[in-house]
Amino acid sequence: MIERADVVVIGSGGLGAATAFYLARRSDRHVALVDRHDLASQTSPRAAGLVAHARSTDLMVQLVKLAAEGIERFTADTGEPLDWTRSGSLKVARRREDADVLEAELARVVRHGLDGEQIEPDEAQRLNPLLETDGVLAVLRLADDLYFDPAQVAIGFARGAEAHGATVLPHTSVTRVVVDDGRVTAVETNRGTIRTPVVVDAAGAWTRQVAEAAGIRVPLVPTRHQLFVTEPIEGVRPDLPIVRIMDAAVYVRPCDGGLLWGVFEEGPQQLDIDAQRPGFQIRDLALDADVLRRAAEDVQAQLPVLRDAVVREHRGGLPTMTADGQHIVGPAPGADGFFVAGGCNVAGLSISPAIGQALAAWIVEGAPPVDLSPLALSRFASLPEDELRRQAAWRYRHFYVSA
Repeated sequence: MIERADVVVIGSGGLGAATAFYLARRSDRHVALVDRHDLASQTSPRAAGLVAHARSTDLMVQLVKLAAEGIERFTADTGEPLDWTRSGSLKVARRREDADVLEAELARVVRHGLDGEQIEPDEAQRLNPLLETDGVLAVLRLADDLYFDPAQVAIGFARGAEAHGATVLPHTSVTRVVVDDGRVTAVETNRGTIRTPVVVDAAGAWTRQVAEAAGIRVPLVPTRHQLFVTEPIEGVRPDLPIVRIMDAAVYVRPCDGGLLWGVFEEGPQQLDIDAQRPGFQIRDLALDADVLRRAAEDVQAQLPVLRDAVVREHRGGLPTMTADGQHIVGPAPGADGFFVAGGCNVAGLSISPAIGQALAAWIVEGAPPVDLSPLALSRFASLPEDELRRQAAWRYRHFYVSA
């Protein structure tokens, strides 16, 4: 156990591990990466591994571009393996209002120099024969989208951070971040106290608990997300474009000869971490396959392959949702040295290279390389808990149509 560190990063999921890596690589600061569980073992390896450039703001498109570059450079940067495929994607509208969203998204991605266009349904089916055209009104093709193996990202960043001199401390529970006279001074754990002037709260589903022990409210809601991975299916190739059905909130991508697919369900299960038994882990999360079966019925006209595909794996995680569907990144007001990297909004792993680089620059140089003020914690000055949960549930279900 160490007694001092220049920066303590709490949580070794995608956001935390990426921050620790970029900090360790770019500075002579001693970085400690702390996690209450095994490294990179919670929600991150249970993610879908999708990088989507069609986002609701210019800032998010900019960050996704940076993140995609980080995914492509991952092995060169970290020395760790990462399997990724630039398959492109097809975002499908079945309703007129969603077609209007696609037009706005197309204008945004083109403005950022990305390769996108609206195509006819027949052309979409040619690109991905698993997609049927019945009920399809409009399709946005994005050539820059990619997917990757989610199990390799957070652990790769953690190992890369350690290789650059970071101290990695799994099975170390943070009990309190000490804030004296408005400034971070230490992190108390079950294994002892680490003196430090800077803390990054990237604790995933436990982000609120870490912050609240220091008197800081981070308004986010851990929300169950589920997906299936199927057995191999004839005709599935790694280069088939990702398909997203907007109003059904269903996504599908190739995976080991089969398909990986999931849904952002209506009325999602929101968990209160404080109400869970001691020692709760994401592997203990109760799953409900009927949610996915109903989603398959919803999109059977467009993706009939999902109805009869044999399921090889059913997994789920606890991404954290915010009231506006945007991440929470940056310093906590009133606690100098306390940074937050949370509110992943079911896209944290894919955005982690960009957030990690930005936070590392912020901590080392005093400012991020891009203006992250729209993601500031202070934008949620006062939001009642019931309203937070209502808005977070809406953002979850409408992940593809809230542009």
